[in-house]
Amino acid sequence: MTEEKKKWAVIANPKSGTRRYFRRRVSVEDCLKDAGLDVDFVFSEYPGHAGVLAKDFIENKGVRHIIVVGGDGTVSEVIHGIFSSSVDPREILFAVIPAGTGNDWSRYWGIKRSLKRSIAVIQKGNTRFIDVGKLVFHKKREPIEKYFINSVGIGYDAQVVQYAETIGHFLHGRSWVYSFAVIAGAVMHSSKKLRLEADGGRYSFEDKVYSMSIANGPYTGGGIKQTPQASPLDGKFDVMAVVRPSFFHLMAALYRLFRTNLQEESCVKYFRAEKLSITTTKRHKVEADGILLHEAKGPYELTILPQAIKMMVP
Repeated sequence: MTEEKKKWAVIANPKSGTRRYFRRRVSVEDCLKDAGLDVDFVFSEYPGHAGVLAKDFIENKGVRHIIVVGGDGTVSEVIHGIFSSSVDPREILFAVIPAGTGNDWSRYWGIKRSLKRSIAVIQKGNTRFIDVGKLVFHKKREPIEKYFINSVGIGYDAQVVQYAETIGHFLHGRSWVYSFAVIAGAVMHSSKKLRLEADGGRYSFEDKVYSMSIANGPYTGGGIKQTPQASPLDGKFDVMAVVRPSFFHLMAALYRLFRTNLQEESCVKYFRAEKLSITTTKRHKVEADGILLHEAKGPYELTILPQAIKMMVP
């Protein structure tokens, strides 16, 4: 059976960074049907709803093929819904039609923000098993699991997400909002102490950390390469931590960040790991795939799940 003839659940976020898909006379749903795909199309209605819809499609409707129309946050919600279901995620195949502001996950794969080209990827039928991350944090002293696909940011990264959310309420869909938040966050954020242990003690440190990115993919913030060697195919996280930066180091790090050679800065630690344990003495802001995890507290446990789900790729 070809991919076109299988039943696809389509989960679309109408509030994604760019709404042009949903303003067209011909809808995404019509384009998918014209391409020969059998689709059940739904819109998400609130933060986290895309994950609820994905879980319902899998557990109650027997769907095993999902198309996500949205940005990185929507993809993340769907991934979380899939891995929170009672079905083995390796039975699920998903595809992405990027419709967000940053689209960092799609950027890695070369999936263009073009409806026609995105549908062509699905029709072509190429697939890869990819890695997925699992984060365990605490909220009101209860452990919470969060599955993510691209990256987790602690400290400055999460501060930037918070600023981007605030600014985005007034300047929705502007591609430069995240870049502006990067600069604003640098002015306001400060280092906080944490302890990290990787792969059972193979690597560890305890220090004041300004920012940390635990990455499955290389891009964050609409094309910024904090972790340029990260790959969702190697069974490891790439971890980048900025430790005790002086003002001079911080300005130099921001400059290098946009030139994708941040690792050359002396205040940066960079390594790879399969498991991480992070404890904190003070509360750090945390985000996963650009979604701010409100009220999240440590300790944090992160694990890579190698070749955990199948994705349509160019």
